[in-house]
Amino acid sequence: MIKIEPTIQVHETMHNLIRSMTDMQDYLAVVLEYIGEVLSPQREQELLKLFKKYNIPQASLRYNVHTLAANPYFRDIRLENVNTPTVSYTESVITKRTLINMGFHQPLGKYLFHYHPVGYFDTDVHLPALTEGDKIWMSPAPSEIASMQLGVENGHGHCLTLGLGIGVLPYLWLLKSEVESVTVVEINADVIDLFCQYIQPQFKTNKKLNIIHGDVLDYYNAEFLSQFDYIYVDCWESNADGLELYTKLMEKQIYVSNIDYWIEDSILSDLKYIVASYLLTVYQKQSIPEFISSIDTEMKPYAKKVNRYFKQSDEVISTETQLLRMVNGKDILQAILAC
Repeated sequence: MIKIEPTIQVHETMHNLIRSMTDMQDYLAVVLEYIGEVLSPQREQELLKLFKKYNIPQASLRYNVHTLAANPYFRDIRLENVNTPTVSYTESVITKRTLINMGFHQPLGKYLFHYHPVGYFDTDVHLPALTEGDKIWMSPAPSEIASMQLGVENGHGHCLTLGLGIGVLPYLWLLKSEVESVTVVEINADVIDLFCQYIQPQFKTNKKLNIIHGDVLDYYNAEFLSQFDYIYVDCWESNADGLELYTKLMEKQIYVSNIDYWIEDSILSDLKYIVASYLLTVYQKQSIPEFISSIDTEMKPYAKKVNRYFKQSDEVISTETQLLRMVNGKDILQAILAC
């Protein structure tokens, strides 16, 4: 069982971890009131003061619409002609100065505060989207494009992505001189058919694009992954289903160095909170079963994984560095989920 020494460093770090979680809750409670609002100059200044209070590195809310328009996918690929029995094209308008999410949650600082970039465009933006009934199915939204930037930048050689969507990442990869070929694994045959019929013919490249119809979980194995120079996993819709699918991948215990996961920091944020709370329970010598029973039903399996992992550990924690590594170390978080 992991042991936590009652040193001054540990005590202060525990305090800062809990405070960062409280600050996060307080920040979200306020900032969510602004999302979707057409900001007046006064409301804009209020929000910027909030950013300053929590040391959020965003000095302006204004985003240049030309940055979005210059994105090769947004510029080159038209979705207007998509029309299937279940999916059709629509166009939404983001009214100028309307505050929207420009990205997904990302860590800020060394404790547990996370934030997501928000902002507005200074002119109306016509955003293409594919809808299924009255629900937006897929769209090259600003947050989607920004959140896959790591994958775009790291792509080189023979690339693999697990999850097709509307092909934003494959297209941006194929336009890079460093990329030789792109392989995609996609489980939904309808998504593949729609892509091949309406989207792929618009690609302005002749580089090799190979699409495999199959389950990501079946192809997430060392032999298959070893064929590629870089791998990007993007087979979940959002945080809502991300942690569950990410966990299934970690349970396979396939560890490679040339792989990244879409919105990974955002997906792992809830797990970090459980780890920090668990370690506080150990530090205060309180009941572990009572801690696990206090966790929401949806997250209880992850609390049990945390307990299983740390029960097997013989590490003694006495410094801030050691404690923060238990909370934030990606290799540790992945090992917890693999339990």
